[in-house]
Amino acid sequence: MKFRITEQQAKRLFDKVDDKVTCSECGWKWSLSDGGDDPYVCHECGHDNAKNEFIGKRVMVYYNLHKHTFSVTYKNKVILHADYVKLGDVEFRVRKGGKEKVRTEKAKNVHAFVIGKLLDYCQFPCENIPEEPNSNIVTYNPYKYDSFVYKDSEQPVYKAKEVDMVNLRNKLFVISEVRKIGITEQFEGRPNSFTYTTIGKYEKFNTRRYYFNNPLPVPSSDTPNGLVSIKGGNGNFIFNEDEVNYDPIKNKLSVDISKFDEKYPNSTKTKEPSKVGINSTNIKKALELAFPENWHQEDQIYTPGLRDVYTIGEKLGDDESWSVLNYFDTKDEIHSLIYLKYIEDNSDKDIVEWMADLFKNNDDYTKLLVDRQWMSIANGLKLERDSVNNFLKNIDTTDITYYPHGSKMDRWGGVDVTINGVNYQIKPLKSYNTEEGITIVDTYGMRDYTNKPKVDKIAFANPSKVIEFDNKDYDVISKSRVVFKQEPKITK
Repeated sequence: MKFRITEQQAKRLFDKVDDKVTCSECGWKWSLSDGGDDPYVCHECGHDNAKNEFIGKRVMVYYNLHKHTFSVTYKNKVILHADYVKLGDVEFRVRKGGKEKVRTEKAKNVHAFVIGKLLDYCQFPCENIPEEPNSNIVTYNPYKYDSFVYKDSEQPVYKAKEVDMVNLRNKLFVISEVRKIGITEQFEGRPNSFTYTTIGKYEKFNTRRYYFNNPLPVPSSDTPNGLVSIKGGNGNFIFNEDEVNYDPIKNKLSVDISKFDEKYPNSTKTKEPSKVGINSTNIKKALELAFPENWHQEDQIYTPGLRDVYTIGEKLGDDESWSVLNYFDTKDEIHSLIYLKYIEDNSDKDIVEWMADLFKNNDDYTKLLVDRQWMSIANGLKLERDSVNNFLKNIDTTDITYYPHGSKMDRWGGVDVTINGVNYQIKPLKSYNTEEGITIVDTYGMRDYTNKPKVDKIAFANPSKVIEFDNKDYDVISKSRVVFKQEPKITK
């Protein structure tokens, strides 16, 4: 018996027989069938060949219920797993049969897809998952909706120009285009000039840009129409308006690396605050020199630091004496602002003496630094306090030791409280899900505490519940998500 097959069917058959991948980095060849879960990652050198093969191709993406990340398919084959996917020219598709089966059998199956041109991705597990946008959240619930919908309005959405898929709590977002700046439309007085502190290089996935840190738009009559002037610590620059990316909401100002290097190939972009000695060690020395009467040396309980000057208590309205200045040593933005002032002053003083003089005698600039620092830590401190209070409210015990700001147990040991002799690190609990002995927790400010031997357990708390785990056997996917290879102890 003979069968006649079409040309397309024949191509599919031969494709499967000769499904070879050649690594563009080292030349190693292998069959897709031997590639495992990520068949385009070279087993010799680790290079991800999917970037070469599939960027710009139309792919289909779904949420993998077993791996708890996104699966990206091309021509019905899984080409990669990713915690972040950017798609263009997007279609949202729900298969009716799969949806009805979920409703009938009350069991999950894969039937909802996002289809579009693959623009960018970060492969699972992604160490630096992008932050979730704040709006245009898209969701799908087979028990409530027949299609994908906007979360806020519950209006159906079927197409979009561009979406970001982020493997955090909300997962899917319609992205509005960030326009090239059109500065004359954004601000009154035609401010086509900016100041900045330092220049930072950003190279992630397919994005390559120089960012001008802490940009401030300033009206200027000296800059010709159609041009943008950018002045700051690493030099003064002029670009065509369409070469500059500016997001006024996020206050982000950048230029593509290729455009920058083409115009300013000899620019000293590598200047950094640390090059002149603005670093953690010297900032601590300067703080001690500036406020000797407020500086407390290390003792059995506390780490060295300032107290009773620019205090946390002044910001929160309580008696906490630990100083906001103590956080200057680790905050890059503060280092950049100090550097900008140093460049402006053009001082020949020793850098420690100059910073001490700035902190002690320039009240206006020091207050500006304190306010900037507080903006970055206020939310975290509030979440930390709320989490500890929620934890203690749900735990029935009187044997409690709480470690305040500046204590060795808190600052160096990572311990928030000790309960009945057990040391806890406590984080906010947004949500969690346990399946087959694996628990995914969504939280804030998570990091790896396995290198903190004093931490016995990690607890996550909200007003109604506490879940806790041993400080072992977990993977921190991002600051907002952690996966434990254990089931939690739950206290309600």
